[in-house]
Amino acid sequence: MDILQTDTAHVWAVDLERETFDGHMLAETLSADEWVRADRFLFEKHRAHFVAARGCLRAILAKYMECKPGELAFFYGEHGKPALASPWDKSQLRFNLSHSAGLALIAVSLRCEIGVDIEHLSRKVGHMQDLAKRFFAPGEYKQLCALPREERRRAFFCCWTRKEAYLKAVGTGLVQSLKNFEVSLGCKAKLLWIKEGNIKDWTLLHLDPAEGYVGSVAIAKKDVEVKVLKHLLCDLCLNKGVN
Repeated sequence: MDILQTDTAHVWAVDLERETFDGHMLAETLSADEWVRADRFLFEKHRAHFVAARGCLRAILAKYMECKPGELAFFYGEHGKPALASPWDKSQLRFNLSHSAGLALIAVSLRCEIGVDIEHLSRKVGHMQDLAKRFFAPGEYKQLCALPREERRRAFFCCWTRKEAYLKAVGTGLVQSLKNFEVSLGCKAKLLWIKEGNIKDWTLLHLDPAEGYVGSVAIAKKDVEVKVLKHLLCDLCLNKGVN
C-alpha cells in the first residue's frame, strides 16, 4: 500500500454492490453504536450499504494503523464529524466517508482535516433551480443559470459535492451556511472565496469515481496530491486480519 505523507491524501472508491458477496466479515467489526445507527434505516438496501460502508472504513483505516478493524474506536465532534478515539488518535490520521447508490468514497489524510462527498447523477432532486437559489452562493447560482439546461444537473451536483466536502472538512456540516463560501461548477474544482480563512490554505479536487457519479474531496492544506484507489467490497473482506 502507498505510504501516506503530509502532502498526500488517499481516496478509496469501494463498490458496495458489484460483487454478490456476503459481507458478514466486515459487519462483525462494527461497534454496538454503529449497529444502532444501522437499525434506524427503514429499507434493507440502505441498511446494507451503511453496514458495508462502515465496515470498509474500518478495514481501510486498519491498514494504516496496522491493527484489526474491530479494535478501532471512534468519537464524534460537536457537529457529528468522526475521528479516531484514544489511543488511535495519536496517529494524527484524518478521514471522511461518503456513499451514494452503492459506491463509497473514503478519504484519508495525515495531520490535515479532510472531507469527501459523492452523489449519483440520477438522484431525484425536486425543483433544482429553486434549491440552488435558496442554498447556493449568488455567484454559484449565476453560474448554474448561465449553463444550457442539459448541463445543469451535473453542474448542480458538482457544486453540491464540493460544498459538502468543504463543510465536512471544516467539521460543521450544513450547520454553516452554504452561502458563506463559493466554489466553481466546471470540470475543475476551485474554492473561489470563503467568508473566514484563506482559500490558498485549501486543496479542492473534482472526482469522477465511476460512470454516473460525481464527487469531491477538500483538504485543509494547499497543493496536496490525491491518489484514488479503487477496490471491490470483497477485496477488503478477504484481506487478512479483517476479523
